Amino acid sequence: MPRLSLWREDKGNDYHFIDGVVKEQFLVGGTGILIHKYLGPQETGPSDDPSQPNNQASGTTNETSIQDVLFLENRDRKYDPDIYELRGHYVVNDNDFDLTQFGLFLSNDTIYLTFHINDMVEKIGRKLMSGDVIELPHLRDDLLLSEHKEAINRWYVVEDGSRPAEGFSPTWWPHIWRIKAGPIADQQEFRDILGDFMDEDSIKNKLSTYGKELEITDAILEAAAKDNANNSKDTAHLFNYDPDNPAYEHGETIPTGSAFPNEPNQGDYFLRTDYMPDRLFVRQGDKWHRVFDNVLNTTWEGRTFPKAKYFNNEGTALIDGDEYESRQPLSEVIKPKTDA
Repeated sequence: MPRLSLWREDKGNDYHFIDGVVKEQFLVGGTGILIHKYLGPQETGPSDDPSQPNNQASGTTNETSIQDVLFLENRDRKYDPDIYELRGHYVVNDNDFDLTQFGLFLSNDTIYLTFHINDMVEKIGRKLMSGDVIELPHLRDDLLLSEHKEAINRWYVVEDGSRPAEGFSPTWWPHIWRIKAGPIADQQEFRDILGDFMDEDSIKNKLSTYGKELEITDAILEAAAKDNANNSKDTAHLFNYDPDNPAYEHGETIPTGSAFPNEPNQGDYFLRTDYMPDRLFVRQGDKWHRVFDNVLNTTWEGRTFPKAKYFNNEGTALIDGDEYESRQPLSEVIKPKTDA
């Protein structure tokens, strides 16, 4: 009588039968999940930096390539323009705020999804790995308060992948792949998917709060300037403040002049009035160390921000024959570029 054994060194009929049953379970009961396949770092071109190898020149760029071997990160990622659809299972949890910590934190913001291994490899050519981006259409929020807003899917990025214990059959072969995924963020790594802020139809404009944050900042500045329209100084919070004498944050009167005293003591403060704006120095050792500038601008922005003219410059600049606005968001002036 032959010996009974479920283990086979090759994947025989028992394996294929169980694998077909598992696949059918995912096809019948799984939810549709859209996959954005990570292809590797973007083309960076020739580089003299040994920490940023030119993988494209050697033709070795793939999912395992590292853009920056010093920081071990891939900042400029390339994704497949084609979108793949898989069926997956996961446990839906309530996203409650964790009020035991300072601030607001979602306690269940990380999800774990399972996929059929062979179906996954057949469709996308490999297993899901860290860096892949997934969409969950069944979490689409199509009941928005604004009728002008488009409904969008829930986006996640794969953080890890492994074979779960429940995915092994009695034949000792695995049939299921399990991934850990977290919410996608508005970061440089996903620019190839999210698009640019200047494009009104980009996913970035639908997911990111970047535009709203700029509007809030401008509204705060406008409200603060309106609240202090007569340019009066708010000195109620300053202890022993004398408006006729220069004072630093402790309210003590300090000497001023266009030259430092000849015999200073350690820790003495001195306000140099020959600078524009005035500069405060403190004596430490054998040197006068600069502390901060005493802004003479009487506007709210000027008293609040020492570099008001720099930040709020509403003029234009002429560069190489082209006229540019001086005041622009940094994200529009200094765009992320592939490392070269």
